[in-house]
Amino acid sequence: MMNRREALRRVAFIVGGTVIGSKLFLEGCSRPASKDVAALFEGDSPAFLGELAEAILPKTSTPGAKEAGVGDFIPVMIRDCYDEKDQKAFLDGFNGVDKRAQDEFKKGFNELTADEKLKFVDKWDKEAKEYQKNKKEEEANHFFTMMKQLTLTGFFTSEVGMKQALRFVKIPGKYDGAYPYKKGDKAWAL
Repeated sequence: MMNRREALRRVAFIVGGTVIGSKLFLEGCSRPASKDVAALFEGDSPAFLGELAEAILPKTSTPGAKEAGVGDFIPVMIRDCYDEKDQKAFLDGFNGVDKRAQDEFKKGFNELTADEKLKFVDKWDKEAKEYQKNKKEEEANHFFTMMKQLTLTGFFTSEVGMKQALRFVKIPGKYDGAYPYKKGDKAWAL
């Protein structure tokens, strides 16, 4: 049976080319922050983003999203790489996390148990997939789709993700197409 981290790792590899904002990310992001987006950098917002990211990619035998600094990574990507409609959709979703947790569990997101957080993000993930499947091109992307993609991108491009969740080789050797693979080996990070 595949564990949650392995499933997310495979998803990250598969969606790598279709990550929202990836065109700007690859070309070099630089957008001025609107007043609303700037709020993601202030107060408890980065820590709250880290908690939400941790629910998506929790600590197991390797560190989770929070330890990888994903909460600080997300606002930069939203500000620099997302267009206005996706920034607005992200902010609306982010600002509604606690209300949604209250509606579903009668308590704020940070008060949820680990199991409740998992149920919370799993339900939101299903809704986001359905929305993304049926959305029109001119519509904004779903908040949770962006949150999940940024969590995965932030984690697997962090030092923690590369060195502790993947097999890191600072200077890789020559290509060896017949390199032996053992079941359970980590993927490579260069």
